[in-house]
Amino acid sequence: MKIPKRALSLTLTALTATLLSACGSHPATPPTASAPPSPQVQDRPVDPLTGLPSPVHGPLIGVMVENSEYGRPQYGLSSADVVYEAYTEFFYYSRYLLLFWGHAPAMVGPDRSARPYFVSLIHEWPAAYVHAGASNPGYQSIQQDGIHNLDLDANAFNLGFRVASRPAPHNLFTNIQTDMKEARRLWGNPTVAPHWPFVSQVSSGTPPYQTVTLVWNPNNTIEQWRWDGAAQGWTRWVRCPNCPDSQWTQVMGMNSGKPVIASNVVIEYTNESYLPDPAGTGWIQIATHGQGPALLFLGHRFYRGTWENAGSGQPTRFYLPDGQPARFNPGQTWIEIVPNRQAPTQNFQLTLN
Repeated sequence: MKIPKRALSLTLTALTATLLSACGSHPATPPTASAPPSPQVQDRPVDPLTGLPSPVHGPLIGVMVENSEYGRPQYGLSSADVVYEAYTEFFYYSRYLLLFWGHAPAMVGPDRSARPYFVSLIHEWPAAYVHAGASNPGYQSIQQDGIHNLDLDANAFNLGFRVASRPAPHNLFTNIQTDMKEARRLWGNPTVAPHWPFVSQVSSGTPPYQTVTLVWNPNNTIEQWRWDGAAQGWTRWVRCPNCPDSQWTQVMGMNSGKPVIASNVVIEYTNESYLPDPAGTGWIQIATHGQGPALLFLGHRFYRGTWENAGSGQPTRFYLPDGQPARFNPGQTWIEIVPNRQAPTQNFQLTLN
């Protein structure tokens, strides 16, 4: 079914309403979308998550990392191959799932607990899962999906360590090289297939929007992606209005000392709701299966596309407005899993400038 083209608003309500009209189909290419460049053949083995040559070849590790003001700055954000970000309790804080195959930093964290929708994302990849405990639904999902489980909560694998410079529970970290060694001993080194095609750009350019702002919570977590023309990538910034220093701070790689620069930023709109919780701890559920609208910032190219996931551990696919698979720039990819306008939260806002 063909969907009429609609203008993209800079406010969340109009933006999401327009995007939701594309759900379940692939609308016509908007005027701002540029034609995808021709793919270039790679003559060397590459990281299946980034499309870049890499001396490290897994096994694939996924790590839960917190994103509260108490856990910043985090370690591992710049060296992860793929980063997922989504809400946790009460739609108050977001949390990260970092995937490592081509790098093995010595310190990643602070490490926190699992949730069922993050487990679902891990299930899409043949990854060993490093986390510090889980919600009850999270543990159930780990068991049901047969996840290669490296739980730091009881530290049965001796993979977690705490630092004295931060208070608990915001001081638990892990070493990816050690995690890979243990995962290889237990489960070998499963083959990892790319989830999306990569294409090297034949020319530089400027996207139609220079800034993507995500307000997860107006008190403690406002984030921005800013286009860097010199680097031809997206730099990451964070602001905590209720913190002593409420100014914008550029997110740096604490292992490398270099800025976080994403080659691709994907905004994936999903159905999100409260999960029944007799204990009253405010669990939520996020639908990672199905389909929905997506904003695709692939280098300087921008598209209003869609995402689809068939479930049962199948990878999530991203599509351009004409229905063709989205071609990602080689490099790091961030997937921002955000609520649509029907979600029971007043916190989230997204603007494009």
